Amino acid sequence: MRDNKTSLITIVTFYLLVNADSCLSYTASESETVGLVYGDEQMVSIATGNYQLLYKAPAVASVITRQQIAESSATNLNELLEMVPGLHVSRDYLSGDAIYSMRGFFRDPDAGVLLLFNGVPLNNLQKGSRFSALQMPLENIDQIEVIRGPGSAVYGADAFVGTINIVTKNITSADDVSAGIRLGSFSNKHLWFQDILKLPGWSLSYMLELQSDKGDDGRVVEADLQSYLDVQALTNASAAPGSISSEYNVLNMLFDVSYQDWKLQQWIWLNTDQGNGHGLPGIDTLDPEGGIDSRVFLSSVEYNNHNFSHDWSLNGRFSYLHNQSRQLQYLLPAGSNAPIGDDGNLFTPGTRSVFFTSGMIDSTDIRENHLNLELTAFYRAFRQHQIRLSSGYQYQTYDANESRNFGPGVLDAGQSVAQSQLTDVSSDSLVFLPSNTRKISHLSVQDEWDFTTDWSLTTGIRYDQYSDFGNTINPRLALVWQTRHDLTTKFLYGRAFRAPTYMELYLQNRPGTDGNPALQPEVIDTLELAFDYRPSSEFRTTLSLFDYRAQDLIFSVDSITAANTKTLENSETQDGYGIEFDFHWRLNDQFKIYSNFAWQFSTLFGTDQQPALAPQRQAFVDLKWSFAPYWQFIPQVHWIDYGPREVGDSREELASQLQLDARLRYRNHYKNWEFSVIARNLLNEDLFEPSLANTSISGGAAIENDIPMPGAAIYLELRIFPATGF
Repeated sequence: MRDNKTSLITIVTFYLLVNADSCLSYTASESETVGLVYGDEQMVSIATGNYQLLYKAPAVASVITRQQIAESSATNLNELLEMVPGLHVSRDYLSGDAIYSMRGFFRDPDAGVLLLFNGVPLNNLQKGSRFSALQMPLENIDQIEVIRGPGSAVYGADAFVGTINIVTKNITSADDVSAGIRLGSFSNKHLWFQDILKLPGWSLSYMLELQSDKGDDGRVVEADLQSYLDVQALTNASAAPGSISSEYNVLNMLFDVSYQDWKLQQWIWLNTDQGNGHGLPGIDTLDPEGGIDSRVFLSSVEYNNHNFSHDWSLNGRFSYLHNQSRQLQYLLPAGSNAPIGDDGNLFTPGTRSVFFTSGMIDSTDIRENHLNLELTAFYRAFRQHQIRLSSGYQYQTYDANESRNFGPGVLDAGQSVAQSQLTDVSSDSLVFLPSNTRKISHLSVQDEWDFTTDWSLTTGIRYDQYSDFGNTINPRLALVWQTRHDLTTKFLYGRAFRAPTYMELYLQNRPGTDGNPALQPEVIDTLELAFDYRPSSEFRTTLSLFDYRAQDLIFSVDSITAANTKTLENSETQDGYGIEFDFHWRLNDQFKIYSNFAWQFSTLFGTDQQPALAPQRQAFVDLKWSFAPYWQFIPQVHWIDYGPREVGDSREELASQLQLDARLRYRNHYKNWEFSVIARNLLNEDLFEPSLANTSISGGAAIENDIPMPGAAIYLELRIFPATGF
């Protein structure tokens, strides 16, 4: 570990020596610098809650712009986020739940990155991740803001190692009226339409997107857990070799009504017939019969007055989020003969053989409702200070109905054949997750102080009170130094927390792991040193280094009260450090290049054990070549090098993955339509995500050869931009 940190110090020293003339050459004023060098500088609000120049933001932040989205080969949000340094979105979905991995943290599903939709949190109570089956199209997104690092001092829970804010288009001109269609591999279909209606003092914009995909049937799993059970029980029930179920059908609608300082938004998102991926983690059995329907309704009313009084600006938001998901899972297929314990669950104490005529089936209907009220004010009466005050209240409810043909209350200890008919187990004592509520209140204060021409100090602290585990306090400190007219240096410290999820607190009546209502939040303290170097409008680069300690991490440990059962405890500490680097370079009118690289090293405290499954090194290259009038060719290369396997997993480490994507784009002379050919995994490489270990199975995992990713895919896309609207 010491050698690795020495290497980081060497890199920083070299970076500073390259720019050693520092302040001695600084003669231009800040306003001249912005006007001459940063005239097209990106703006970002995610760092402090107030819009500011990206290079001055007191955080390690990235922005994916509207233009980058339009030129990318990505077809949905999860593919697009691979552009962010150090962020990897695993695509081994359980019911469409992507895993956002950053800075050495991997969770299935993720619970360390907060996702916002126009500032409204989308992380759910059940798993802490995004709501189930999230597949988000891109046409209505204006930009995506990302913080790499702690964000709890502004946003509260789950902004643990990162925060992502999706900013939708604010349509204000006829140029933004558009429609389009994309068709391609795996029966992919995508249609969209957006328009605006203007009345005196009012504006109404609306967006409609339809997207569907049948999934790549070439993603074949050769063997799963049921294959292992078939060998033990001399049955032939497994669907393997077989394809992973990855189909989906998405309806995405957004209505935006604005009047003076008021804005009303209604977002409707529906996903039907979503495939169940490769099965429940830890069971890993192909499920071609089940599926999930998921829906989200988000309503928000926002008041934003920048001139509320002489020294005050005021923002108030009330939002209501309703999420419902209905899932049918075949944990084991029809004809399975499985080892079932006395409690009716798989692999639990008192094991005997039980025959599942129709399969081991679980049907759930989960509903969450989130009410959120937040008031934020900026006070500017003090010279060179901007003070942000915020308070809020959230009321969240969770309710689940469940029917199944296994588990407590269904399978008696002496029963050898499971019924085909499902039993309703929705009572709080039998359901896998009982109904509950969570109430959250918070207070925060932040001061942005420009104490000299070249220095600014941002300090802040947030207090959160939770009804189920108590309170937490999270401070931040950011010192930004305009080292010279083309170099900015940032010294950052922040603390963040991840609230225990409902699954971690209250999970019951499931094989393997029980919840623990006594859990406390996970806490991370992070130090960062960042440089932003922009010698010209054609070239800019950033370099950031981070070092953190995460404590009270929630891990499964052997239960002291039940044999062959695990419980969740705040039992681990993780130390990590790393580097993130990117650059934008406009070589000439024909060539532009964007590239980034990230490396991280982390260990569990007191051991040499590295957390498994998170990428250790990542690189991304995006090249834009305007090779003829109205033509562009945009190849994108993404490389990932994974870390070690899980403890006890004797399989060889997963080989590094290299994916080439591309877009060939033609926009006509009048710029009122364009046509593209998009290729994903152009070289048709055999790409994989790591599968979870199961040391009780020969080979070390139920899916021994890892999770296959989609093969080559080709899409044809037409966009129309009528000058006069529809």
